[in-house]
Amino acid sequence: MLRTAFIEVGKTTVMNFSFFIISIVILSGFVGGAFAQQVVQLEPQEFSQEEIDVMRDTAVLITTHTGTFTIELYPNEAPNTVHNFIKLVDSGYYDGLVFHRIIDGFMIQTGDPNTKDPEYDRSLWGTGGPGWQIKEEFNTFQHDRGAVSMARQSHPDTAGGQFFIVHRDSHFLDGQYTVFGRLVPGTFSLSALDHIAKLETDIGDRPLDLLISTITKAKTVYPFYTDGLGELDRNQSLIKKVKLVDGQSAPAYYNDVYDVVFHPPYRWDVTEDSSADFLSVQMQPGEMEHNAWKFIEKSDFIPQVLVGSEKRNSHELTNDALSTGFFSITSGDAPEILSNYIFTNDKGQQAHLSITTQNIQEGDETIKFKVLQLHFNNSENNYSVIYVNTADYFRYEVNAFSYTVDNFEIMIDGEMQKLGFADSPVFQQLMKDAKAEPEPEAPPPARIGGCLIATASYGSELAPQVQLLREIRDNTVLQTQSGTSFMTAFNQLYYSFSPTIADYERENSVFKEAVKLTLTPLLASLTLLQYADIDSEHEMLGYGIGLILLNVGMYFIAPAILITKIRSFYKLQ
Repeated sequence: MLRTAFIEVGKTTVMNFSFFIISIVILSGFVGGAFAQQVVQLEPQEFSQEEIDVMRDTAVLITTHTGTFTIELYPNEAPNTVHNFIKLVDSGYYDGLVFHRIIDGFMIQTGDPNTKDPEYDRSLWGTGGPGWQIKEEFNTFQHDRGAVSMARQSHPDTAGGQFFIVHRDSHFLDGQYTVFGRLVPGTFSLSALDHIAKLETDIGDRPLDLLISTITKAKTVYPFYTDGLGELDRNQSLIKKVKLVDGQSAPAYYNDVYDVVFHPPYRWDVTEDSSADFLSVQMQPGEMEHNAWKFIEKSDFIPQVLVGSEKRNSHELTNDALSTGFFSITSGDAPEILSNYIFTNDKGQQAHLSITTQNIQEGDETIKFKVLQLHFNNSENNYSVIYVNTADYFRYEVNAFSYTVDNFEIMIDGEMQKLGFADSPVFQQLMKDAKAEPEPEAPPPARIGGCLIATASYGSELAPQVQLLREIRDNTVLQTQSGTSFMTAFNQLYYSFSPTIADYERENSVFKEAVKLTLTPLLASLTLLQYADIDSEHEMLGYGIGLILLNVGMYFIAPAILITKIRSFYKLQ
């Protein structure tokens, strides 16, 4: 038997076939007294923790002639739904109502006040409600046997008084209906569920025996405790639509296990590996993202945005250090680092942003891939957002990466917080560079991303020295707190002027040579760190201050002394 995925509040038309029954939901066109009344849309309320606790310790008893359902409630996940349900129970709303839709092996449904009238047209059962509707509170609870969930029409925010109890696990409903409670184990509630579910029904799933299927009394019980009985199983994550600041709606990904929220790019598909011991989410353009697929057909590669997390290691926890590791393609050659920055947001939280390239051999063809990645952390976990595409088509889907980062939230100090890394000048400059159309006659600018040192050294004898300094920075300097703090402050200052100077270097080869000549002593002094054995913060500070003083001497004190000597010589003449 195949059933529609909708648990509907509304009229249904049924087509009977010899092998199965398909329920076709009528989504509009309701007529008659049931919908003649004005339906009010209730706005969500804010509840105090004390109010939440009271609702959590309240149970609902629904009694029929053959048994009683004992329902525990989940106000932490669905506070407005639970509040609405308790209010209706206490008002006597459910007394005398019929379980008007019964599907053995699926669910039983009640809550339509039209079922109280024995003379009412049974074909319209399921169209009634309390006169108001509430907003959805979809959550990660699974629709397992015994789950209690709100019925609704096609729009998510149309639940009112009708609810259903799941007879057999129905996980295809997960994330589409608000689960707000379950039948309490060990209270014979499941036996009562089985009894109702086995009742004989007509072709419209309506019960033939109204006496047995009628609720005699519904009441609340407080206090009621279910400690030690666990709860319904949960899905790892949930995707649902949310309202944006501009009034538009967009899908949002929620993960309760890893405390992560972000908005997937428009028309991108989201898949996750729930079997992994860490967060592993993969996003790629869906079939309806036609703009992306135009380039996919040319590149023969589907761009990816990956979101992941892992536990911080002991070194990172002890020193509150930011991870400097990065993602690479296992089948590719050694990554070439094009850009590699440590920066902070306006709250002082650090992030590691980089762009790398890798070549992958496919038969006789070498394909260059480009990887853009952001790494950050909270007190327990490291998080990563990674964008992978072929180098030739990399710039076309960079917005998918920046959109994901811009809306990313993680748990910080006990509450979900938006990170704000996308507002950093360093991040914005790199996104601008990543989206810029490359200039075929000048490949160095496309590779270096606005760094005056890399621009000056590109293709020269200084290039290996600059690469060595990158490795020293990543493997030595950034492994200490003082080194990380210095690089963060240095990057903020350096990239306030570096892109402008780099542009002048590209335009004027003489100026580029002058910059290279000026940088040579600095680069030579910094390579001294490869001979240093740095094992502590004190040693890092000592070597760092020494190098700073050395460069101050070379670039300021020595020239000043030389100028003074020359002036003194000419005065003597």
